Formats: sequence, structure tokens, C-alpha cells
Amino acid sequence: MRTTHITRAGLSVLVALAALTACTQEPGGTPGAAPSSSRSAGPSTSSPTAPVDTAALESSVRAYVTAYYQPDTDAAYALISKRCRKDMSEAQFEALVDRAAQTAEQLGKTYTLKRLSVDSVHGNDARVTYGVGEPEYDERSSWVREGGEWHNNLC
Repeated sequence: MRTTHITRAGLSVLVALAALTACTQEPGGTPGAAPSSSRSAGPSTSSPTAPVDTAALESSVRAYVTAYYQPDTDAAYALISKRCRKDMSEAQFEALVDRAAQTAEQLGKTYTLKRLSVDSVHGNDARVTYGVGEPEYDERSSWVREGGEWHNNLC
């Protein structure tokens, strides 16, 4: 009976990891990085938790990156948190977005989301890593759910 318990616990962990990996797939079907886990696949004393639905979070990150690099200042600014809007005026934010657009233009590049990984979600707080194809522009950012919508909280 102990073997059955260990097998079920191990299977539960594998199913949860597979579900999380599926949630971090890129549009082309290439799996993103699976969230890191400090748990072993051995026996578990706690019950497994259901995978977190990250679709709304991923959608907000995609919309933010698209708006930031288009540039669409209004759309990108609407996707930053209330706390960040208090710390940064729309004019200051617009200067950042314009500078990113100018840099892309000077380099002859168009930046789009290439990689997205939801690293963790705890209630209304999340950590996300995303990239646009060049490591120097990769971001690890915190996101917060406000009024049911996810907003970039890295300011």
C-alpha cells in the first residue's frame, strides 16, 4: 500500500508540472521554462494543489510588451499598476517608451514577445519573466491583480 501512495504522489507531482509547463507555452508551441520547484518527486505530506490559471496574466503581459514596443503609450501605461502610476507620470512613461522605440529604430529592429514564463503566482501577486529575443531586454517583473486585471508592478 505504501508503494501505491508513493506512486500516486509522484504521479500527482508530474501531472501538476506538465500542466504548468503547458501554461507557459509560447504561441509557436515551444514550451517555455517550467517554474522552478524545490519539491522532490518523493512522498508528499501535503495534498497537491490545483494548477493556477495563468491565461489572463499571460494575456496582460503580451498586451503590455506589444504596446510598449509599438509604441502605444496609452495602452502600455494602462497596464501598469496604480502604485507605478503614482511613482511615474504618463509623460515620464511616454519618454521611456519613446526611447525604446528610437533605439529599436536605430538598430533596425522590431521587438516582439519571444519568451514568456510565469514564475510564480500567489493570490493577487505574480512574478513573470519575458524576453523579446535579446537578453539585455529580458525582464523579470512583478505583476499585481487590481480590479480583476493584471498590471505590471515593476517601477
